[in-house]
Amino acid sequence: MFSLPFEQMLNALIERKSIGAQPGIESTTSGPICGGQCCGRGRETHLTSTLRQNAEDKIAAATRPIAELLLATRRTLQEHLTALSHQSQNKTAALLSQLYRGHATRAHTPLATLYDDIRTLLRSNLETEDAVDLGSPPPKEMAQSTKKFFREVFPVAYQNVLRLDTKQFTTAYEACLKDAYDAVQPFGDVPEQLGSSLAKSLEAARALLQVLGVGAGALGGAERAVKGAAHNHYGRLLLKMGGCSRCQGYDVSPCKNYCLNVARGCIGSIISELDAPWASYVEGVERLARADADAALRALDARVSEAIMHALENHVILEKKVRQECGPPSTLESTNLPPPSPTGASRRDALRAPPPDTELLQFAATLAATKKLFASMSDRLCDDPDFATDGNENCWNGDTVGEYTKALVASASMSDQKYNPEMTETASNPEVAILGERLRQARQLLVSHSWSGNLPAAEAFMQGDEAGDEGSGSGRLYTDDDAAYDAEGSGEEGSGTPDIVSRTITGEETTYSAPPKISGASTRSVCGFMVAILVSAVVSV
Repeated sequence: MFSLPFEQMLNALIERKSIGAQPGIESTTSGPICGGQCCGRGRETHLTSTLRQNAEDKIAAATRPIAELLLATRRTLQEHLTALSHQSQNKTAALLSQLYRGHATRAHTPLATLYDDIRTLLRSNLETEDAVDLGSPPPKEMAQSTKKFFREVFPVAYQNVLRLDTKQFTTAYEACLKDAYDAVQPFGDVPEQLGSSLAKSLEAARALLQVLGVGAGALGGAERAVKGAAHNHYGRLLLKMGGCSRCQGYDVSPCKNYCLNVARGCIGSIISELDAPWASYVEGVERLARADADAALRALDARVSEAIMHALENHVILEKKVRQECGPPSTLESTNLPPPSPTGASRRDALRAPPPDTELLQFAATLAATKKLFASMSDRLCDDPDFATDGNENCWNGDTVGEYTKALVASASMSDQKYNPEMTETASNPEVAILGERLRQARQLLVSHSWSGNLPAAEAFMQGDEAGDEGSGSGRLYTDDDAAYDAEGSGEEGSGTPDIVSRTITGEETTYSAPPKISGASTRSVCGFMVAILVSAVVSV
């Protein structure tokens, strides 16, 4: 039996690894792996569990913060775009109220339906990132949703063109107007252009939200794969490297190259198959980040206004087309119309959800630094002084204290393990292969939503100095109202403008309240970097 100091040394190692020495595990019989009188079978089993847990903790320490960052960024983007959609809806509703006055409530229901479709497309279940079908079609086709909105609003717009403030079309005439929408094209090309822009930008936003979850799921899967492998034959190699020197009475750590060979063979080879897929995944996220989804929502009310102006400016041609399709107007006297909105100079509220640029810059910098995450992850185990010294002399070489003379395997890749002197068998992990394929699919989805060619609007956005500035230094496509809000700072309304932040915009029942303000300080943007992670194409039609 070794003297008490060796017993204390062994117990100290176990306690440092947060497992704690357990009673009843001592044995007078030498263990089957390390030998020596200090470690019986029970103590070897316990020490193996300790070392295995330590290796798993090293992997978790590398992957979990990144997974949490991906999910936190997804929540930030989702909350920002959702908040912006509510504000955009209120702003567009105010526009319709100013234009259509007492008849505006008839346009609010189709408007609410359009924005509900937008939010449905952006909705993402934070608990099912591993199961999401990356190739599935979007839950809503925004081109169709946009067309449906304008079709439903057409009777109200045409009534405004004819200045029938106190009258209302009959039900049959309204139905005819909607049926004639495709033939009449009352709003010109604006609905088609807006539908295409919304579809492109919001589907790209949806793709990014999905892909951020897939990345987090892959990191969690890698952690589980290491845990499963460590419970198999790799636990024996970890024990021989990290525990047998103590079992034989030596208070010395393994040689550096010995530790690296074991770590790269036992742990690195399992997850190294994720190296290339993960690097491509990160590049894909960076690539999609060159567009700005919130610009589409900020510009939506301006495009609706443009469509309405098209109908007004071309009213002579429009009336002729409608008479050809539906005949002269058939009207009834309107009853119980809501009171008209106040007239006079007014300004619709600016959208008050600045993009969270600061958070996204931090996310971009962190994610970009992880491209080689899986290539070097296993080497972190050997940063622990209990697992490796700084050199290869006077250290534990697997058999005794001395020099480690075996060759150092070049990397943790599966192909290099045939040259690893500490490994007798290696096998690819099918679960890891599935994770790698998911990352490849995610990257392909990102690429499919990326813009090709010139990106003048997106580039201008990224060259902007401040999130809310306008003028030559800013590329944000804010409307004049937004610029006015930023300049004033107070957010107070002009004379005669009703409070639309909490106004009812779908009849008399549904009230859209402004969501909590999203915090995000202005920050200097860097062209080509990930400032505009809000995904998608600026409306530039």
